[in-house]
Amino acid sequence: MKPATTITKVCRVLGEFKSRPSLGITDLARRTALLPSDVHRILTSLQLYGYVEQDLETKRYRLGAGLLRLGLTTFQRNVLHEKGRPILMRLSEQLEAATHLAMLDIQECEVFLVDQVDPPVDVLFKARLGSTASAHSTALGKTIMASMDRQTLLEVLERTGLPKITGHTITDLAALESEFQMIRQRGYAVDQEESVEGACCIGCPVRNCASSVIGAISASMTADRFRVSNRTRLAAQVEAAALELSAALGYDPRGMGQYRCAG
Repeated sequence: MKPATTITKVCRVLGEFKSRPSLGITDLARRTALLPSDVHRILTSLQLYGYVEQDLETKRYRLGAGLLRLGLTTFQRNVLHEKGRPILMRLSEQLEAATHLAMLDIQECEVFLVDQVDPPVDVLFKARLGSTASAHSTALGKTIMASMDRQTLLEVLERTGLPKITGHTITDLAALESEFQMIRQRGYAVDQEESVEGACCIGCPVRNCASSVIGAISASMTADRFRVSNRTRLAAQVEAAALELSAALGYDPRGMGQYRCAG
């Protein structure tokens, strides 16, 4: 069967990014032997869906977060998912709670699920892999955002805003920055019905061998159960799980000399 011409062109354009982080229209046209007008139309469509992003200063394009979410089936087999899965399962069993592993899509200011384990009880909603949520309304998102450079964070929030997801969502920037300060001090974030009515979460950061926060682990339960739980103990268990995964990825809180990046 003859392949679809348009899809073939799209694949040729995307394929050029495997060896180069960013490319301009003229360069892409030369490398793919396509007309610049065709390349421009393809990139415009891909950008609409978040599969490519354009640097407004250089006008060059790079792969976008949309492709990462689209490729979660493959992504699940990488080291983060492979090493994180047993840790999530153990934490879920310990706490009898839903546990999640997520990363941040900085362009959309959303967290997207890499993996989750649901317990047999207390499940208010069943998230699916690759599903997203506003970062500022979740423990997962807040714990990652708290580690970000303030100027970068402000630029993102200026573009995306702080939409109200529930009646408990933090929508004031000053209040959110105060929350970030607390997260940095205590080492974990809390979502108290800010993303889903009736559900509360505790999230802790996952770091790589360069000590950079690349994701977060959280435990979720009903608000009623959360209110009568020992929050310090819950946070300590989630933090231990996040540190275990971080160590598996090469993170060493004492320094980077004894570890190498996994993968």
